[in-house]
Amino acid sequence: MHKNQEKKPTIGVILLAAGSSTRMDGDDKIFMPIYNYPLLYYSLKEFNNSCHISSISIVLNEKNYQTGMTYIKSLNFDKVTSICIGGSRRQDSVLNGLNALGEHDFILIHDAARPCINQCIINRGIESVIKFNASIPVIPSTDTLRTLRDEEFADKVIDRETIWITQTPQCFSYELILKALTATEVSVTDDAMLVQKLGVNIKTFKGSKNNIKVTTSDDIAMVKSIIKEKK
Repeated sequence: MHKNQEKKPTIGVILLAAGSSTRMDGDDKIFMPIYNYPLLYYSLKEFNNSCHISSISIVLNEKNYQTGMTYIKSLNFDKVTSICIGGSRRQDSVLNGLNALGEHDFILIHDAARPCINQCIINRGIESVIKFNASIPVIPSTDTLRTLRDEEFADKVIDRETIWITQTPQCFSYELILKALTATEVSVTDDAMLVQKLGVNIKTFKGSKNNIKVTTSDDIAMVKSIIKEKK
């Protein structure tokens, strides 16, 4: 190898599709049809098309595992190297995905329920994590935020200049996320929270308002609009 030629880092993706979809009226949002493709297809295709991604591990729940495995295999996406079942908590699912994926230089963890991920966000995340080892996409809050007193009475207004909305993919070095996942038993809803518990600073990079997470059926119309614009 030429002395000025650096080795290309290996980058793996953990695509989380193991949620229970409890706020979707019983429907599994991961397989909800969006323009003739299930929601899972869009984020999976975007990562598979990235020239920087080495491998993809998809994490499903027990209920959708057989359906998901059959569908994913039918796509013949060359970077999908493993399909596994998630655990009872988010970090359990991530760890299962990490173990199935195997060692890489860097890991991107993405919610499959965010189908509008694009190459710009992926590239920004990769560039940032290579420099800082721990990076997450954020967007500014545009709403006025307020705490409640006694659960129903308005209390203090929070300065929205200090509030940023966190998205995925959350990006870490392999060693760092492995250590974070095995260092605590506290349940979290965000991968970066585990890393912060190690005392590590998390770098942020620019996300996108279009990179929304499908949580309720109301989000589907917005996702359809975004995907239609991309066509």
